[in-house]
Amino acid sequence: MANTRSPHAISVWLRIGELELRETSIGEFDRKALFNKLNEIKELAYKLPGDFASQLQQICASCGLALIFTPGLPKAPISGAVRWINKTPLIQLTGRFKTDDHFWFNFFHEAAHVLLHGKKNIFLEEVEGAYLDQKMEKEANKFAEDFLLSQGELKQVVESQPLDETRIIAFADKFKTPPGVIIGRLQHLKIIPYSWGNKFRRKIELFDLS
Repeated sequence: MANTRSPHAISVWLRIGELELRETSIGEFDRKALFNKLNEIKELAYKLPGDFASQLQQICASCGLALIFTPGLPKAPISGAVRWINKTPLIQLTGRFKTDDHFWFNFFHEAAHVLLHGKKNIFLEEVEGAYLDQKMEKEANKFAEDFLLSQGELKQVVESQPLDETRIIAFADKFKTPPGVIIGRLQHLKIIPYSWGNKFRRKIELFDLS
């Protein structure tokens, strides 16, 4: 089965990222600069221009963070990974679930690992059986959730029920966050059913498969 995990396949996928990094010119990592760029990245998520992927890579590179998109491989069901190669932090993403709420949550989750956690750790996301430090994973989840939609913003949305399409768009514009992110958060918390609001999720296709 294509989704059966193979340690060899995952190792190959990781190796592809390392080889691509060798072909990339990245300066010294600047943690403060990355923190300062997060709002710009969130605005990019909100606007989602056609070249958002290359813009995101350029913003990350300006902070000394390598961001590489690598298509998933058979038997390597993985959303992304974070590790340090020498002195360079590397975020490697597959864009596995192909919607903006998943993509941006994954990106900010991985960025949190870079910003908050040690250089010796390797984080593999959505890999069955892989070791996960639950404390670090919870910290990265909270960072991503709160940055995309803070607890105060979430409270405003919840208190405005019953929700409709107009209100979702209004909150997205007010908070400068993708409407799909709001929908995903509400569904995850079981505030709305998984069947409602999915049209607000924008498609993310990182690779030309034609």
